[in-house]
Amino acid sequence: MTDELKLELTENLEDYLHDIYDILKNAPIVRIKDIAKRRNVKLSSVVIAAKSLADKGLINYQKYGYITLTEKGLEIAKEIENKKKILYKFLTEILKVSHDSAIRDAHKMEHDLSEETIQRIIQFTKKCSEN
Repeated sequence: MTDELKLELTENLEDYLHDIYDILKNAPIVRIKDIAKRRNVKLSSVVIAAKSLADKGLINYQKYGYITLTEKGLEIAKEIENKKKILYKFLTEILKVSHDSAIRDAHKMEHDLSEETIQRIIQFTKKCSEN
């Protein structure tokens, strides 16, 4: 993910983008109410986030319409998911952290660690998997 776009996306917007991507794995479209239910938030909160993501060119969204990812949004969402998966693998397979803690911690790490640190963890995890 480019540093410029990373700075534009808040932790909250990254989570919304990832949730949209996750829902789209099993459904052709996403509705505002689908996201609100998943995140346990008000519809108005989702609308605000959707407008922001649409303004950034990451999703296609029109009022009362469906939500889909743009190519750029899909690319970023896949990067977010890949980082979470590798961080989860690092925590569970290398550090032997429990599943529940690893899910929670991978999410926090993905948001809070620098890109450099995350990339080093990814490299380390890949080396350990090869051995």
